[in-house]
Amino acid sequence: MELWIDSACEPSRLLLCWEAPATQKDRNKWVVGEIKRSSGSVVFRYLTDEEFLALNFNRTREQLRQAGYLGYPAFKEELSEIYGEAVLEAFMRRLPPRRRADFPSYLAQFHLRPTSAGSELALLGSTEARLPSDGFSLINPLDPKSGACDVLVEIAGYRHYGTDLHIGDALVLVADPANPYDPNAVRFEAAGALVGHVNRVQAPAVLDWLANGQIQAIVARLNGTKDRPKAFVILRYRPASNRAAA
Repeated sequence: MELWIDSACEPSRLLLCWEAPATQKDRNKWVVGEIKRSSGSVVFRYLTDEEFLALNFNRTREQLRQAGYLGYPAFKEELSEIYGEAVLEAFMRRLPPRRRADFPSYLAQFHLRPTSAGSELALLGSTEARLPSDGFSLINPLDPKSGACDVLVEIAGYRHYGTDLHIGDALVLVADPANPYDPNAVRFEAAGALVGHVNRVQAPAVLDWLANGQIQAIVARLNGTKDRPKAFVILRYRPASNRAAA
């Protein structure tokens, strides 16, 4: 079954996240920085202490360092600094060059056609710009006021529930305000059974989407290992205004 992203999300910002190596017990993602459009260019900065605590459930920078974090190599960790020189180029080096003959095959791994990949910032967000060597990724926090938007997302916590999914399965998104860890949590369900959750960084926007439009969630990729299976879905969001106009 072929599943493609038809309306790639065009982000105004991306969040730089870090995950400890597989040898570490704590494999939770940490949010450490922000890439943002600003006055026609793209800038990067590390989170302030207040932002850091809010986006990491009050876990501290000291705990982050204990997990093995050393900062992003291209940018010295100065919390007051806004980096504006060659920021996009630095992060685009995490992806294969567009001119490579096999670039369409690379895009297809993320259910993107060359004509629908969008801008460099959109491409970074759609692929998450992961490298196996350093634990960094770029997460699109999504825009709660977005127009039509398709995005590939990983089901957080999928490995804990053992639900048997198949490519093309339709999942249901359900607000989970009683979640003891996050009042903005959104569940993925299959036939009423919990499959996992929306990434906590993206959950607030998805919660808004549930209230203001229609979302389809379709299983698009299943991989990982036997001990750490992974499941990815394509979310197709269409705001209520679009449906009314149609």
